[in-house]
This record gives sequence, C-alpha cells and structure tokens, in this order.
Amino acid sequence: MNRFKKILFVADGTAGEKTALTKTIQLAMDIKAKVSVIDVIVPAENFAITDVAANMIRLQKEMLKVRKDELASLVKSARLRNSTLPIPVMLKEGKDFIEIIRTVQQDGFDLVIKASGKPHHTGLLFSTLDMSLVRKCPCPVLILKPRKKISHSKILAAVDLRLKDKTSKNMDRTVMELASSLASLEQGSLHILHAWHMAFEKRLKNRKGVQAAYKSLKTMLRDMRKVEKSHLDDLATEFALTRSATHLLKGEPDVVIPRFVKSNRIDLVVMGTVGRTGIKGLFMGNTAEKILNNINCSVLAIKPVGWKSPVG
Repeated sequence: MNRFKKILFVADGTAGEKTALTKTIQLAMDIKAKVSVIDVIVPAENFAITDVAANMIRLQKEMLKVRKDELASLVKSARLRNSTLPIPVMLKEGKDFIEIIRTVQQDGFDLVIKASGKPHHTGLLFSTLDMSLVRKCPCPVLILKPRKKISHSKILAAVDLRLKDKTSKNMDRTVMELASSLASLEQGSLHILHAWHMAFEKRLKNRKGVQAAYKSLKTMLRDMRKVEKSHLDDLATEFALTRSATHLLKGEPDVVIPRFVKSNRIDLVVMGTVGRTGIKGLFMGNTAEKILNNINCSVLAIKPVGWKSPVG
C-alpha cells in the first residue's frame, strides 16, 4: 500500500461515509499519504427565462456554500484525535464520475476511496457512481461497505491464473501485493482464491468421440487441475500463505467467488476488473461485473499498469 501517495476520498452524502473517511485518514497516516475530499454538484440548468435562470444561479450558489460547510464538518467529525494531516476539500460542478476522474488525472491521485452508495430497495451494494468509478477510473478504487467496525479482518485476493500473458501476470501480482499489504496493515487474515473450469465441459461429456481423442474427460480435468494448483501454490508460497488460506475451486468465477465470500464472511475482496478479451472499449470484464453485482463486502478494484480511462 506504500505505493499510494495521494488519496482522493469521494463524499457524496451516502450513508456511512464518516466511518469510511475515518478509515481513509487512518490508512493515509499508516502509509504516509496525503488525503483530499471531493464532491460534485450538478450545475444549474440554463433556462431561457431570465428570472428563472437568475433564481437557479442564486440557489446554486447557496447550495455550494452549504455543501462546503457540510464537507468541512464531515472532515472535522471524521478526523482522528492524533491526526494533524491537512485534508483539503474540493467542490466541483458537472457530471460526478467525470469530474472525479478528471481530478484524478489532473492532480495525480493514485487511489480513490468511497463509501458504498447502496441503492434503496435493491440487493446491490454499489451505486451507479460506484460502478462508473470502478469501470472508468484509471487508478485503483476502494469501495467501502458501510460497517460499524473500521478494520477488515478477512481479506480475499481473487486471482485469475488461466491467462499467461505479461499483463495478466502483473495484474495477479498487483492484486496479491495490495491484498497482502492491507492484511498486514489491518492485522487481518489473507486468503487467495483461483476459480478454474474447462470451457465446454458439459458439451464434451456428451461427445464420446471427443473424449476418446483426448483419452478421457476425467483425465483432462485431473491434469488441468494439477497445472492450476501448481501455479496457485507458487503464488501462495511467494506470499507466505498457508495451505488453509489457499483456495482452488472449480467453477465459473462469477459463481464461485460470491459464494466463497458469503460462506466465509469475507470483509474485503481485492480483484482485477478490466476485461481481458481484447475488445476495444471494454472497460470492465463481464465476469468482474457479475462478481461485483453478487457480493456484499468492500472491494478494492485494480486496473493494469498503463490502462487508459475513456474519460478525457
């Protein structure tokens, strides 16, 4: 986590953001980073009627003043007693995720943190703004689930060892490094999970000719699992993880990971989110999207080095 020097905390009035900001300040103190707070206000509409336009502009100015005071109060209430860390506040006008990402790019922030903006009357943890930041922000994004306790006692590093290209390997290593660092900072337990499966396994079961050509489906699966286990064990050994903290599970990641998170009461998942299909303009992989829509814990979402945001 020491790679992070400038943290941008997004305050949009969502429930639990005081606790999330307190955690952000604590993290910044631990890793000797700077913290700034940002919120984005929708600009006043440009009405053709002069009187209406004037009133809208006046109302907008009042809203900006009130919100600045609210953000100052938030910072004051969330600040730790032993903290002397200066925390500047920014209030901008425009489309929320666009202004946040532009601020990240212009001011060199390397980590964005936000309290989860859980929509009302849904089973989803992440709001539209949360997902937009996870999809399109160039730096890592930490979405914190509202919770009474600040620390994360169980952290899961979700890796994908199937692809062997340099970008994929670097992504898994980054996920492990950040998850390991967080577990150390928070004195929590670290788990690593790799979900594996054979494409078209169900179809292969129904094709005797194909099975015969490759000896048997059972043999193929056994050999495949052996290779996957070897790669996972190597990564676990590198980060000094025990066998009980290393999990090789068969199945689709978007099914296996949410199930594991729920059954093991994981507090935080660290995972890569960019699709690896090579499709230009794909900002987040379908698998990552499905996982995020089916877990109910904090998430640290990682992009590969050199990934470019679509927001200019």
